[in-house]
Amino acid sequence: MGELDGRPVLVIGATRGIGLAIAEAVHAAGARLGLTGREAARARATAARLGDDVQAYALDVRDRAAIEAVLERFRADAGGLYGLVYCAGVSPVFTAAEKIAPAVWDEVLAVNLTGAFLAARAFGRLVEGEGSLVLVGSILSLKGGARLAAYTAAKAGLWGLTRALALDWASRGIRVNLLAPGWVETEMTEGLRRHEGLRQSILSTVPQGRMAHPAEVARVARFLLDPANRYLTGAAYPIDGGATAT
Repeated sequence: MGELDGRPVLVIGATRGIGLAIAEAVHAAGARLGLTGREAARARATAARLGDDVQAYALDVRDRAAIEAVLERFRADAGGLYGLVYCAGVSPVFTAAEKIAPAVWDEVLAVNLTGAFLAARAFGRLVEGEGSLVLVGSILSLKGGARLAAYTAAKAGLWGLTRALALDWASRGIRVNLLAPGWVETEMTEGLRRHEGLRQSILSTVPQGRMAHPAEVARVARFLLDPANRYLTGAAYPIDGGATAT
């Protein structure tokens, strides 16, 4: 079937962009796949397009009780729990830090960081035996971002969370790793890509001179979920065309 060979894997935030690409890659690798989206209809449609064996769940990661309930339900539906990918996120807000409204800060942190912690906490409680948790951060997990205080803080928090959880769970055989994508061709970056000046400014920071395709990020997630790579934990994987090397 593939390197995941029937292992149950849940992808949170899988109806578009990087999350969708990861769900496709995980399913192609033979996993028993579950996926979530904020909109129930879109989650069901995505699952139906991937295959009749894919489980779909509506999940707003701002609902703390719902996160654990969905993981419990998936474990029951799939007959176990091996992998979790947290890819839910909200777009960055480009503004000076002193102009960020507290409500905006709360929203960005709730979805991009707190939701990841709550999902990870539920995963740690529910998984039995070995497991693999993949958190989807950003290159801003590893470096600063001008006019992106909330988004940078949230993504940097994921990197700290990755290392802490990897240490907590290493003796249990549960691995925790961080994806750190740079600029990727998704709906989130569509407006920037349409603006010629902004697009050229962005690409000037990428040694390869292009944005990534979502599938390129997904292949790394699939690699980290592969049980053959059980010695990999507590690490960040930049997928950025060399941007963090500059």
